[in-house]
Amino acid sequence: MVDKMKVACFSGHRNLPQDCTELQANLEKAIITLIERGVVFFGNGGAVGFDALAATTVLKLKEDYPHIRLVMVLPCPPEQQ
Repeated sequence: MVDKMKVACFSGHRNLPQDCTELQANLEKAIITLIERGVVFFGNGGAVGFDALAATTVLKLKEDYPHIRLVMVLPCPPEQQ
């Protein structure tokens, strides 16, 4: 079982502005703060927009913090065939 204090999840808008430099910088700072507080697992829904920005930011930070993990969280189960 994972300690829930070590988990953070992202949720955001699909439509982001063309230039999200400031958003990305603030997101990176927030993720680093969470890492420094002991968060290890970062849940992501995998949608375009903010989810994708958050996922790429976590993967970038993984270079400096190799212990962190990006976890894809499906919003609903796949369709049964």
